[in-house]
Amino acid sequence: MIRRVIYVFACVLSAAALLIANSDDSISPQARRLHFSSIVVDTHDDTTQRFFSNDFDLGKRNSTGHIDIPRMREGGLNAIFCSIWIDGRTMGPPAVQQALDQIDAIQQNVRKYSKDLAFARTAADIRRAHKQGKIAVLMGIEGGHMLGNDIRMVRIYSDFGVRYMILFYFYNDK
Repeated sequence: MIRRVIYVFACVLSAAALLIANSDDSISPQARRLHFSSIVVDTHDDTTQRFFSNDFDLGKRNSTGHIDIPRMREGGLNAIFCSIWIDGRTMGPPAVQQALDQIDAIQQNVRKYSKDLAFARTAADIRRAHKQGKIAVLMGIEGGHMLGNDIRMVRIYSDFGVRYMILFYFYNDK
């Protein structure tokens, strides 16, 4: 089983490298077939903070940023981890509140674009969304400071669907 996972990962990584290295016109048919027949997962996306901007709409092609539903579809993206991030200097209850606000914003966007998106917590959820022609949306937290000194927040975030947490996250104050 592990060999198969490693093999599939290597194949997808190779296909991704080919896609990145070549312009759209020079992608080999084999690489294109491999990419679009695989479940492609973006494990880190920083779009979540944009949900709080009045000029950003995930459902429309945007001239800035890297992620929107039209480009995810065109690129064959099947699952995405939305990163929940706040400045590392924000601590305690304000950190928890800002993290919960971002979780809520992600959930609102999944509901708003339920024709295209499906909330996922497990690999089975990702496969189910893929079969339904939807993009699976998962969440990860960048920094233990969003626990607000309350270990129970790990369970609460997990209950909301957060699937990973980076324990520490540095900031550069220069």
